[in-house]
Amino acid sequence: MADDSRRCTPCLEVCHHRGYVHRVQTTHKIPGDSATRYAKYLTSTATRGDYYSRDGADDSPVPSRWHGSPALLRSLGLDADEPVQRDDLRAVMQGFSPLTGEPLRPAGSNGTRVAGVELMMAPPKSVSALWATAGPYRRAQIEAAHHRAVASALARTEREVALIRRKSGGVVRFERAMSLLAAEFVHTSSRLAQDQEAGGIPDPQLHSHLVLFAAERTDGKLAAVESRQLYRSARESGAWYRAELATALRELGLPIERRTGRNQRYFEIRGVPEQLASRWSSRSEDIDRAARLFRQRYGREPRAGELGSLTIATRGSKSAADRLDVNEAWRAVGEEHGLSAERSEQLFDERSISNQGSVDLRAELLEEVTRERATIDERELRAKAYELAAGACRPDEADRLVADLARSGELVRLEDGLWTTRRLRDLERSTVQIAERRATENAAPLSETSLKQARREIGKEIHGSLTPEQREALETITGPAGISQLVGRAGTGKGVVLSAAARAWQLEGYEVIGTAVAGATAQRLRDDAKLDCSFTADGLCNGVEQGRVELGPRTVVVMDEAGMADTERLSRLAETTAESHSKLVLAGDSAQLGPIGAGGLFEQLRDCVPAAELTEVHRANHDWERRAWEQVRIGEPRPALAQYQAHDRLHVHDTRAQAAEAIVADWDETRRNLPGGRAVMITDASNAERDQINAMAQERRAAAGELGSHRVQLPGKPYGLAAGDEVIFSAQLQVPGERRVENGITGIVIDTARHSDRVTIETHERQPREVEVDTAKFSDLNLGYALHVYKAQGITAETSGILTGGWQTDREHAYVALSRAREQTQIYVSREDLGEAGMDLGAIERLGERMRRSGAQEASIAREAEEQAAERQARIEHEIERDRDLDRGFGIE
Repeated sequence: MADDSRRCTPCLEVCHHRGYVHRVQTTHKIPGDSATRYAKYLTSTATRGDYYSRDGADDSPVPSRWHGSPALLRSLGLDADEPVQRDDLRAVMQGFSPLTGEPLRPAGSNGTRVAGVELMMAPPKSVSALWATAGPYRRAQIEAAHHRAVASALARTEREVALIRRKSGGVVRFERAMSLLAAEFVHTSSRLAQDQEAGGIPDPQLHSHLVLFAAERTDGKLAAVESRQLYRSARESGAWYRAELATALRELGLPIERRTGRNQRYFEIRGVPEQLASRWSSRSEDIDRAARLFRQRYGREPRAGELGSLTIATRGSKSAADRLDVNEAWRAVGEEHGLSAERSEQLFDERSISNQGSVDLRAELLEEVTRERATIDERELRAKAYELAAGACRPDEADRLVADLARSGELVRLEDGLWTTRRLRDLERSTVQIAERRATENAAPLSETSLKQARREIGKEIHGSLTPEQREALETITGPAGISQLVGRAGTGKGVVLSAAARAWQLEGYEVIGTAVAGATAQRLRDDAKLDCSFTADGLCNGVEQGRVELGPRTVVVMDEAGMADTERLSRLAETTAESHSKLVLAGDSAQLGPIGAGGLFEQLRDCVPAAELTEVHRANHDWERRAWEQVRIGEPRPALAQYQAHDRLHVHDTRAQAAEAIVADWDETRRNLPGGRAVMITDASNAERDQINAMAQERRAAAGELGSHRVQLPGKPYGLAAGDEVIFSAQLQVPGERRVENGITGIVIDTARHSDRVTIETHERQPREVEVDTAKFSDLNLGYALHVYKAQGITAETSGILTGGWQTDREHAYVALSRAREQTQIYVSREDLGEAGMDLGAIERLGERMRRSGAQEASIAREAEEQAAERQARIEHEIERDRDLDRGFGIE
């Protein structure tokens, strides 16, 4: 294959599993002017699809076949049982019939034709590893299983995906094809990775290039394949392929390990050494690194043409390897890692041993549907069903399962094509019913005397008095209702109101308990509002159930950051406090970061209970910045960004790395001039980026002589810990004989042991303490100079720097990040992140687009079920028709 030919493209789906990555599927469009070159690429690999031949020949046949209805293939002079010939392929890609030379389909409006749309389908890496080490007979069996799965996925695409775009009367409609014309080419190795030397051995990777050329309409004419529809269905197609492949491999006797990789979407063959799969993932790691960089730069997954560019950029050498026997090399590497030919053969008889136990696919699917959000769309529902089916059943059985669950009502179809589960919907409804019932209760009543005294005491602490808005909010949440709600926008003094309420309840003998999803948030609430005690939401409910915590009519439970509570937790807390007749106050803001899991219930409860909202911002010292926060909150970030730019608070750099260096340099200068104040850096990108920023900040402090010389290393981190370092716990630490250190608690390293992995940390709590941490056993520590947005919600700083514009940037992340500091917030972005190489104005506009989009959750009961929506629409139409009849009766036209 010529060096300038197109190669295997990277994937829309990249499976991360056990420390290695591998490509499983890609979709991309082939330009018409690439037809000749691409036809040669697809048909010119030498030895059973390898890119590296033993004899230097470039025209060895490639395993290939045509796909399409028998009638369609006959009309073009093609045969599904014969290999694809290069001349026939070139003709089809150029848009002409190989038999007659006539055009297959009309050219586009610009006079050109797209050669085709390519799908690349590849099995999990363990399958390719087993194929590489197996003998000829077993190889053929694995290839046959792969062929079957590819054909099944193509048939499903033809059957289910509307790939024909037709415009009639100015309206664009999509319809399914009668048949698809496609060709499949099987390759069995990847390109050399960038870090592999010329003359090296490529990784084994069984995969098919499936090129779709045209779709047959109902009138028999051929049309271009609608690539966007193909892209949208990529996850479903890949999941269907893997489920079919896993079924075929199980039938061969191979043991399948289900639910592996990122989000448990994939499968592997159990018994293939993990180290071997990792060893043979070098090309995919190159592409994955490039794809991660792309996501950081542009805030989205790379599209078709961009995927091809990424692959070209990561291409390694090939030319010197054409005399090597890759099969011998692969088997030698397999034996080195414990997968000899004999061991490979044994795996084909291990299914009965490793696949013991039944799979409750129904329960798994119902759990997955609402694991992340309260609703999902049709495509995601199908994709999840097929992903769970891999190793359990065929994908068409998963389709039948979805239909059965819909008929039984366990899956509920909502308006606009969304789905949820009956269980979650019932949970939302029961919580709303509890809230509505308790809204009329007389729980934890207070006298006016206690309220006045509480206001006076809090006024002395804040050296002022509560504003009229805060006083009104105080009266609302301390009213008689069993559940009340306080919506506190960022910086509006929500903590002051909660402190005053807690003081009033305590004056009349009530016990006030603080809670939150995160332990550090609950503890901060307890310390700031001087509550009696605090628990995580799970800890509180578990404690009540187990008899370790007592709630009653003389108890008030205050939940902070309740907008971050998922439906399960919020519902459980509402039920627990209702059963004990305890008052529950929910404080939070749905415009800030939401729950990790199905949510939206906090917002849904606003109309069910007495609710107060704080809107007057007190945290920001500048009027223009208060207005900017509100603009970002409501999804109008452009005027806000213009203000930050006008005040020299918005810094645009060429690269993300330069922006990171700038935020650290400015942070270092600011903190030196900020005695007693806190300066914090916030990123909305990856944990790896946060770690790099922290490492740079640490080096600044070390160069200034502010840290101890000895460092205790942290596994997996680009830094160690030195005396003087600021740290944050990223998991709970159990301390023998003491209360645990909560996830999110910060502290300072005061000592590092020179001959062990131990550090001593003084925690930043209301009652600071020294805890000793063995980092070899507990490595969930991070430097605390830079935080991810999720850890930053709820904190207040004097100044902050925000590195934003990455793939996670949205309205909620931006609002939280921008609203942490009193005095000033500096924003750092890069042109490469935002896809702008020119003027700053273009980059700022792109940043505004990202900050405008919302990731807020919505409860399923915010949408009607499909049947209810249809009935409502029918009623509306009936009323319209009735009015028309009345108009006619009065002679009105």
